[in-house]
Amino acid sequence: MKLFLLALFQLTLSLVLAVLVAFVTFRLFRYFLVKRYKIELSNVSFSILLGAVLLSVAHILSGIIMPLLNVIRTLNEYEKSGNVFITKSLQYIFLFIGLGFLVAFVAIVVGLYLFTVLTRNIHELEEISHDNRAVGILTGVIILVIAIFVKDSVVFLLESLIPYPNLPIRN
Repeated sequence: MKLFLLALFQLTLSLVLAVLVAFVTFRLFRYFLVKRYKIELSNVSFSILLGAVLLSVAHILSGIIMPLLNVIRTLNEYEKSGNVFITKSLQYIFLFIGLGFLVAFVAIVVGLYLFTVLTRNIHELEEISHDNRAVGILTGVIILVIAIFVKDSVVFLLESLIPYPNLPIRN
C-alpha cells in the first residue's frame, strides 16, 4: 500500500509539475520576446522557438522528480512527527521546483545569449520576429542541445540539497 501511495504521489506531482512548468515558461518567454521584438502570435518561427524552450525546460525539470522522491522517502524514514514530515516535504517540493525552474530558465537564456554573441552575423531573435523559419528551427535546436547538456548538472545540484542522514564511519 505504501508503494502504491508513493506511485500515486509521483504521478500527481509529475502532472502538476508538467502543467505548471509549461504554463509559467510559456507566459514568461512569450511576455519578454513578444514585448521586446514585437512578435505576432501567428509567427511560426516564434512558435518553433517557444516549443523548443518548453521542451527544454520540461526535459531539465523532469530530472527533479526522482531526487524529490528521495527527499520524501528520507524524511519519511527519519521524521517521526507527521506535521514535521508534511511541512518539510512541502518545503523541499517548492525548493526543488523553484530552484530547478530558475536554473533551467537561466541556463536556457544564458545559453541562447552566448550563442547569439558567437554568431555575430545573424541576429536570431530579429530574424525570428520576421518569421525566418530556418533561424527559428536552428535556434530551437540549439536550445534543446543546451538543455540536454545542462540537465544532469541541475539534477546534481538539487541532489546535493537532499538531507541524507549522517552514517557512522567504521575504520
